[in-house]
Amino acid sequence: MADKPKNNLPKVPPFIIPGASNQYVEEPTPQAAHVVQAPKSTARNNQQVSQPGIFSSLILLISVASLGIAMISGAWFAYSILGPDSDGEDETPAQTAPPQDSVPPETTSGENTTTDEAGEQNDILPKVIVVGLAYVVGWIVSVVGVRTFGNLILPFVIRVYAWIVLGGIVALQILIISRLFQQEYMFTSYIKYLSMFGAGLIALIGLHLILEKHSLVPFAIPILLTSFAHLYFIVFHYIFLTEVKYDYLWGDVIFFIVTTLVSLLMLAHLGFLNGMRRLMDRIFSPKDNQFAPQN
Repeated sequence: MADKPKNNLPKVPPFIIPGASNQYVEEPTPQAAHVVQAPKSTARNNQQVSQPGIFSSLILLISVASLGIAMISGAWFAYSILGPDSDGEDETPAQTAPPQDSVPPETTSGENTTTDEAGEQNDILPKVIVVGLAYVVGWIVSVVGVRTFGNLILPFVIRVYAWIVLGGIVALQILIISRLFQQEYMFTSYIKYLSMFGAGLIALIGLHLILEKHSLVPFAIPILLTSFAHLYFIVFHYIFLTEVKYDYLWGDVIFFIVTTLVSLLMLAHLGFLNGMRRLMDRIFSPKDNQFAPQN
């Protein structure tokens, strides 16, 4: 019996015929090629990242040092004028005049007083310039650090400095009230008192403007309470005491009105400083500053 031919043809589709020339050959599935790249150099990236950090740390150091030196020197300057160890500029001529026999014939007390006042004026102006320069430098650097570089530590330091300045303002109020109570000051000295109080307020407002979201309402309460205490001292002084110089009343009244008005304006929060804030936002905007860190 003849052998049956072997049937190698497939029984189910697809019908693959061995040796056919027009046979579709299944190609392997393409796979995504893995391209090996050279590692990127991190030196430039590290340099770009480290530069803003270095600038921010340097700004923090300069601002803290400059503002701290300005506050310490300003407090020492105010204490030298109002403190108990001052040179007796507010004493009356009868207390400061030497005995008649010790005064040379060619020298008079009026000439000595004029010379001392001129020397004091010459000493005050350079001190004010130096303290103001240190504060302005610290203020500008602090604004750049907070609003441009976004330093996270500097706002906390500025808040601490603001409370320290407030303590200095209240202490300055108490010293001025004590001098007004003694009634031994001259008109030039009274102008110094008002000027020092105004300088303290300017320093506090400057620190307030550095921070974007900061309120002066809590800072107004101690000033207002000290003003009310001054009012009670005025009533006690001019009503219950006998040895009183009533010509000095207007000095107390004017200082009380100034301090009370300032504290009430701080409590009212009327937005007088909004224009200054908008100007600072335009000047120190991170988009317009070439040293600002880019996202």
